Amino acid sequence: MVKMLILSLTGQCNFACKYCYAHEHPAESMTAATAIAAVELAAADGQAFVLQFSGGEPLLNFPVMQEVIRYVRENGLPAIMQLQTNASLMTKEKAAVLKAGQVGIGISLDGRPDSNDRQRCLPDGRGTCWQILNGAGQLAVQGIATGITTVVTNENVDKLSGIVEMAYYLGNIRRIGFDLLRAQGRGGEMAAPSSEAVWQGVKAAFQTAERLAKQTGKSMLFSPLERVAALANSQIQGFAHCHAMNGEAAFVDAQGSLYACASLAGNPDFYLGHVTTGLDTVKQRKVAALIQGGMSFCKTCPSFSLCGGACFARWHGANCGKQGYAAECALKQVAIEWYLEHQGQGRMGHESCVTACRC
Repeated sequence: MVKMLILSLTGQCNFACKYCYAHEHPAESMTAATAIAAVELAAADGQAFVLQFSGGEPLLNFPVMQEVIRYVRENGLPAIMQLQTNASLMTKEKAAVLKAGQVGIGISLDGRPDSNDRQRCLPDGRGTCWQILNGAGQLAVQGIATGITTVVTNENVDKLSGIVEMAYYLGNIRRIGFDLLRAQGRGGEMAAPSSEAVWQGVKAAFQTAERLAKQTGKSMLFSPLERVAALANSQIQGFAHCHAMNGEAAFVDAQGSLYACASLAGNPDFYLGHVTTGLDTVKQRKVAALIQGGMSFCKTCPSFSLCGGACFARWHGANCGKQGYAAECALKQVAIEWYLEHQGQGRMGHESCVTACRC
């Protein structure tokens, strides 16, 4: 069973982000035949699955994306379609297609223009913020609400409140997610933020959102807080975010090769097969066991019930051994404490994963 299918529609990108984990992926573009074969593979058991269009920059291969959207809708497949994009190539025509196809959209933006442009830039070094904002504006014109994903590095960790201000400025942003720097690809050349800096930066973002919500009457959702709430209310279980751990994820590169995770694509240890031959169940079980064994330390942490566990790919890239990636632990812990304080439960009375888990 595949619950999460990620199609890398192309390895090409019109940006050259300093932390890109995928810049070494093949630059080819996926054909419609390969994409549809992957979709059929995921839909074979008739169960609902998430279908995410990724890259590179997936809008560079919009014709194939459009073909997949049409195929899913015409055949009534139970796919929950999502697009993660830098939005710079968005037009009103593309926005209309995505809206009609009921494709959820996430925009990658790293803060105010000065923060964003230091790390999310064009190949010639120029900034990208205004191109991203123009694309977001095209979505707003179509009445499309979106989310923002911010990559958190040592460069922007102390300016995360700025992304909240940008979200309110745009007007059609409903959710913000924080994606901590991964050591894969160019990310290995950048400095990771410290756990204390993450704690302070994320808390400042929450506080800014709280203030702006009071001023505007509009609340902003945060993915880390939503996860804590879902865990607290038993709506999800630990490691629900990691479909690869249960053999339920497939990342498909442009050539049709299947991997357990987008961040681990190209690594033979996480190769699962090809769309033409299907998923190798033996390899799936082997990879799942590897991930489960690697992350077993999370279950001994006193915060696990509300944290839900760390990201294997991030932990694997950081070579943390049998301890957590400190910055991620801080992100999870500040979300837990913010949630509990706003539920009237106060701060947690035990040692947090920030102090218990150190790289």
